[in-house]
Amino acid sequence: MSSEWWSILAVFWGLYLADGLRGGRRDRLFFYAWFGDRTSHLRVTQSSWFLIPPLSDACALIAEDLPASLAPEGLTNWPSVSASRPPPLPQHVAIFRWEDIQRIEDRSGWIFINERRFTPASPGLTAKALEALARELAPLSPEARTTRLTAWQTGRFSSARLRRRFQSIMVRSRSLAFLNTVQLLFAAGLSAYVLLDVPSHIPPVMHDALVGVLPVYLVAYAAAHVTALVLFYRLHRRFFPKAGQERASALFTALLVPPQALRLRLHLTAKLAGGLHPLAVALACSRPGVAQTFAADTLRDLHWPLRPAGLPADISALADSSARLLEPVVLAAFASQTPPVSPDDLLAPPLRESPEACAYCPRCGDQFTRPDSHCSHGVALLPLPPIINDRRS
Repeated sequence: MSSEWWSILAVFWGLYLADGLRGGRRDRLFFYAWFGDRTSHLRVTQSSWFLIPPLSDACALIAEDLPASLAPEGLTNWPSVSASRPPPLPQHVAIFRWEDIQRIEDRSGWIFINERRFTPASPGLTAKALEALARELAPLSPEARTTRLTAWQTGRFSSARLRRRFQSIMVRSRSLAFLNTVQLLFAAGLSAYVLLDVPSHIPPVMHDALVGVLPVYLVAYAAAHVTALVLFYRLHRRFFPKAGQERASALFTALLVPPQALRLRLHLTAKLAGGLHPLAVALACSRPGVAQTFAADTLRDLHWPLRPAGLPADISALADSSARLLEPVVLAAFASQTPPVSPDDLLAPPLRESPEACAYCPRCGDQFTRPDSHCSHGVALLPLPPIINDRRS
């Protein structure tokens, strides 16, 4: 086989795999499944880059914590109530009062406030959305700001709406995933035919027959490709009616680069969780154990946040104010589940790892043999419950 075929196939499959590569400069949470029928049991991984399973039937939701704290007094780039471990801590700290904000803009993926770098832009916090929110909050009283911010944060924890939209997309995109799977199998079969040099191992009559039907298969592939693009257009317009520019870009790329049109379902689900808190995604779509872990980590960050010794007092106070505002929102998200998530069960002391253990860190769960020990997170230790001997005479 000539090297030209090797190059063509390498480019084809390289572009196909690249279509499933997601990531950037900061960590994100990738909720994914290899098969579309596992929508309520998504796995999760935290990474800056992730290769989504290379199947046309695969799906993924991408979420990230808000890299800032919003409170009635103002905002800071020190996060609060994060589900990520570690949370998205900033390299520098900044704080602004709502009434002092004059200009917000996006520069190369960063949000600048009053010409100062604030935080990376994210689906949950864009420069445009933050500017609109700041203009709305600036003239309001502290009580009115609390009401508005509570409503804004409640939308980020809406797991029920995400669950409905995600399941609806997965059901309506079955035909799309089937067409992409047929295309993928055809491309894989043709690649194997060329790479294994099948013509030299079969009778000439059979080879001539295969060559004769090849145009039919190519026409069928092209028809499946066009049909898949039409289905994708209709589904994308239905679920993301305001994303016209993104839709046009995806269709244009799929027409010019066919290998990147074999996982169109992924383009429908990848940004479905944009702007939502990772806890909402975990409660809506992940495995029960994963949802329990995210709920516990979020609650621990609410009660025992990271506050390094050098953190300015005003930033720490504003982050605490943001956490107090978020507490009823988080508890409401727990109560909306079936069955409801119990905060007391999530914060229950862990089982002793050894008889010598006497205290534990309520944030990370590490256990210590001395009550005056210190955890690296700077959180005060709590005593472990006494060992109960249940001996019957």
